[in-house]
Amino acid sequence: MSVPFQIRPLPRDAANLAAALALHDAAHALEVAWLQGYPVPRLWPDAAAIAADSRQLLAAYDEAGTLCGLLLARALADGGIDIERTLVAPQRLGEGWAGRLLSAALAPVQHATVMTAAANQAALRCYRKAGFSVVREFAAPDGLPLLALAWQRDDSPLVLQLDADGWVCEAEKLPSPNCDDFAAPAATPLLVIHNISLPPYQYGGPGVPQLFSNSLDPDEHPYYATIAGLRVSCHFFIRRDGSLLQFVPTSRRAWHAGVSQWHGRERCNDFSLGIEMEGCDYEPFCHAQYRTLAALAALLQRDCGVTAITGHEFIAPGRKSDPGPYFDWARLSASIGRVLPEN
Repeated sequence: MSVPFQIRPLPRDAANLAAALALHDAAHALEVAWLQGYPVPRLWPDAAAIAADSRQLLAAYDEAGTLCGLLLARALADGGIDIERTLVAPQRLGEGWAGRLLSAALAPVQHATVMTAAANQAALRCYRKAGFSVVREFAAPDGLPLLALAWQRDDSPLVLQLDADGWVCEAEKLPSPNCDDFAAPAATPLLVIHNISLPPYQYGGPGVPQLFSNSLDPDEHPYYATIAGLRVSCHFFIRRDGSLLQFVPTSRRAWHAGVSQWHGRERCNDFSLGIEMEGCDYEPFCHAQYRTLAALAALLQRDCGVTAITGHEFIAPGRKSDPGPYFDWARLSASIGRVLPEN
């Protein structure tokens, strides 16, 4: 099976070291240009220095095995990490490589820090999208404005409430026209979990809300032309940062499952609620997403009659593969106290 990208520690063979040095040099030159010639320190003078570096060095590769990004981090004594640099090949900017590297780096840790030049808006946007917040503004000895940012895993319980019309009070409400009424009497014993990203494998943009509101521009991305005219929706969408969007009230039928069957019952849209997780089949979901998902699943069990939770891949086998092999069913099971998925 073709894999669109991989995140893994940089292999220390000659070819990968040469590719890493070339990427470093190109990204360094671009950053110097962004900062109007400021002498940004190089991380490594040559490939040998990369090979000898004992710090964590994650590498991002595309489908062809081309190195597209690097993330260098130093382990802290308390179990956190300090991210020393996130580098993306200049010709691959805007494709989500920094976000993928950050997701992988943050997955096993409780907290992280990073420092960047205030003028490096691209880096600042990327770190903020990953959940970092500015904790200090200061200047280098030569006067360059700098920002210190920090990320902290949030393990506090999240409490959600459902209003009388079927909208979650804490969610961003974006009503979709792609819905209709459940057959009377309405009953939604099944909760179906999906994944989605638009454009494919890119996160944080307006593509998913646009798809569910029938406003996706087919000329904006080549993939969009292939789904022009598609009329679909889901009740909920959980972004990588854990934010919750709602498109269809729980009292109405969303169009998320398609041709499907569960326990001998066909047309799962008729008796289910759907949650889209921002993601894909090729990388883990984020802690913040599981935190929101656990709270939402608990709410829907309590207030909407949900008695079973499964994935799209199990109700449409062979046609769908989401939420995919990286979805942590054991983690969700532990959060809500039941064995999942329920197929």
